[in-house]
Amino acid sequence: MSYQIVDCRLFGADQLCEALNIAFSDYVTPLHLSEKDFREFQRQRGFSAEHSFVAMAGEEIAAFWFSSLPNSSYGDRAYTLSVGTSPAHRRKGLSRKLLAAVLEKQLEVGAKGLQLEVITTNEKAVSAYEAFGFRRERTLGVFRLVNSKALKSQVGEWVLERIGLNDLPDDTGPYFDTLPTPQNSIAGLRGLSPDIHLLAVRQDDEILGWGASFADGAVAQIAVHKNHRRQGIGRVLLQGLMEALGGSELRFVNVDTAAQSANAFLRLSGAEELLQQYEMRLDC
Repeated sequence: MSYQIVDCRLFGADQLCEALNIAFSDYVTPLHLSEKDFREFQRQRGFSAEHSFVAMAGEEIAAFWFSSLPNSSYGDRAYTLSVGTSPAHRRKGLSRKLLAAVLEKQLEVGAKGLQLEVITTNEKAVSAYEAFGFRRERTLGVFRLVNSKALKSQVGEWVLERIGLNDLPDDTGPYFDTLPTPQNSIAGLRGLSPDIHLLAVRQDDEILGWGASFADGAVAQIAVHKNHRRQGIGRVLLQGLMEALGGSELRFVNVDTAAQSANAFLRLSGAEELLQQYEMRLDC
């Protein structure tokens, strides 16, 4: 069978969403995104139709490689949102062909490479990406936090206030130990704004820390200035996000295992690590 590699500019979200759901339909936990969820996925992660490609088998999308534009905050690398192949079209070398098309397009706009995440236990996918030239850059944890006693028992003087993205400090370096992954970045938050929750603790017009979450309960950022840690600000932010979401559970996706203080904070707050992912990078 012959396949045609084309970019995604002529495809609607409904068609691309269907292709993604088919590609992951036979996984242990099948993926089934609604079109609304898929559109939010595109917005959050910076999907660029011109820089994303599909392999067509006649009128059918056989495989896809969804990509963003290169991002200067991430070394001018482009973020890979998702890669998948329909079960009926696997082992045809389609992912490699799609990668070649993505790289050619990315080089035209000055990209220095690509990056993505893959679950560490998905050994076939990890091996495939390594065969494509990707290398493991860092390990990222995924956590779940239910409304624990550790949060309820926290008492402090801090008062939360709602802020906008433009209120965040220009220099966020003192608030983070490691760089957030693209979907947890300010750009990711901006992509889903105003459907986000953004709370802060301020003192004398200085923001000491903030918490940001998406509407589905995924926490993108808990950031506390390094000079103001261990004062209860982080837990107050968590409790505030829990209440803002009106639920009893928060999720933390892609917490860098090298960020020791962040990992210790989540565990002391009662969070449970569910799985780990590799962030993998390919240099152009």
